[in-house]
Amino acid sequence: MIQHLTRPAALALSILGLSSCNDSLTEPGTTSSAPMGAEAAVAATSNSWVTRASMPSDRWGLTSAVVPNASGQSILYAIGGSSASFAQPSGPTTGALTTVQAYNASTNSWKLRAPLPLPLYRSNGTGVIDGKIYVSGGRMSGDKKYVNALFVYDPATNTWTRKHDMPEASWGGVTGVINRKLYVLTCEEAEDCSEFSHLTLYRYDPGTDQWTFLSVTPVQLGLPMGGVIGGKLYVTGGPGGALMAYDPATNSWTAKTSLPGRRWSGAGVAYHAQLYILGGFEYNSDLTKRTVRKTSVYDPATNTWITKARMPSARFDLTASLVFVSGKARIEAVGGQRPGNNVQYIR
Repeated sequence: MIQHLTRPAALALSILGLSSCNDSLTEPGTTSSAPMGAEAAVAATSNSWVTRASMPSDRWGLTSAVVPNASGQSILYAIGGSSASFAQPSGPTTGALTTVQAYNASTNSWKLRAPLPLPLYRSNGTGVIDGKIYVSGGRMSGDKKYVNALFVYDPATNTWTRKHDMPEASWGGVTGVINRKLYVLTCEEAEDCSEFSHLTLYRYDPGTDQWTFLSVTPVQLGLPMGGVIGGKLYVTGGPGGALMAYDPATNSWTAKTSLPGRRWSGAGVAYHAQLYILGGFEYNSDLTKRTVRKTSVYDPATNTWITKARMPSARFDLTASLVFVSGKARIEAVGGQRPGNNVQYIR
């Protein structure tokens, strides 16, 4: 049974957030065209982006995680998402997907994997524990269809398993792993979630298969982006660009230097003990929104932001994870339309 959780009333008032596929199946047109080998084709100067083999589908609002294969090669799993862009007038309400595609960063190729048990987009991101990928929450096709499911994917067996559901339906969040536990920051009041939302933080323990309520963010962090650095969860997003650091040792939030600009629906990833925020939406002066190519980097050691090389094209509702190529870490960012929906950042 799920642990029954009760939030203090004062906090509650503050909230406004399978069958396997063939392992050898490679999708048509997804193999790298580089004649000298995939790794030779990605050599580039520092602080630059290179374009890799396009993800075989146009997807927005997907999530990703990396688990090495038996040969030690980085395999990025692109999970779920929507076939319709959030920028389209019709919106994404009819395009939720179960699609899971795996990208081998060393061979620059894609494979189809076992689908999600439910079609989901804008989930709460992923966490990897003991080589397994955890995905919680999200939205399904149709108006006001939110889920509280927690699924775990085992790349070794190419299978999905459902674990104990979250205490509430939620979506559009961030997941971090600290001390082998999931920390899921999410918008719990599903119908009212936007870029102007306070978010709820839960912890999930795979050992007990239980959820625990931890806190509510003291500021609005709608549709956040973030990552774990030094055992703390850093998240930003929303109308004020606030950056907050959560310390599990004290169950408390600390305000850090805000992200320049008001940005949301980008990708966040921790890389070399810094937080990288990629793409997303920003507000114009008239409060309309624009998609950006920005690569913004936060250094906890100095509490400052710097700007790095821009992405090859403007992207939103993308996902990013760390991969290793020839023993060196790089950021793999996927999402959006083909071609060019899979790019790699070299530090």
